[in-house]
Amino acid sequence: MTIKIPYQTVVLIGKTGCGKGTQSELLGSALAYSVFSTGDKVRKTGAMPTPLGRKIQEIQVKGWVPEWLASYFLVKALLEEYVEDGLVFESVARKPEEAVKLHEIHEMLGREYIVVHLEIADDLVVERMLARSRDEADTADNIAKRLKAFYDETQESINIFASYDKVRTVDANQEPDKVFEDIIKVIKS
Repeated sequence: MTIKIPYQTVVLIGKTGCGKGTQSELLGSALAYSVFSTGDKVRKTGAMPTPLGRKIQEIQVKGWVPEWLASYFLVKALLEEYVEDGLVFESVARKPEEAVKLHEIHEMLGREYIVVHLEIADDLVVERMLARSRDEADTADNIAKRLKAFYDETQESINIFASYDKVRTVDANQEPDKVFEDIIKVIKS
């Protein structure tokens, strides 16, 4: 049975390794919403034999993409690809400029959204990321850089969304099933 919520967009935000990918897939299924991940979009584009694809392959080893590229994927998703669809965003609006863009686009379209901050302890992030070691970017050094980026930029994005009263926080230190249960509670109310 599909869960009904009052939002057309759900944004999952948090530190690297907080479970955004897992939770976005669960949420997409439960809501019958499309799932959009900047990381997945970057990986797919990076696999293409194009000048941009080759450049992304170089950048990916460092684990970062330029803000303009992330913003381009975000804007294209909302204005072209998923205009009528319910949408779960994972790994978007990590920089303040992107948060403002996301909010402005939703306001312009009259599209309701909510931001779910998956809050997790730094030591658990490190433990999870080293355990998964999905790619070359999952090194202790890059994990530390990603945590720094969270505190330097993504925390400010969360503050921006909070200023619009769009943020609900969920404890992501728990088992995935419990995190999912808590996400459903906050997005239904």
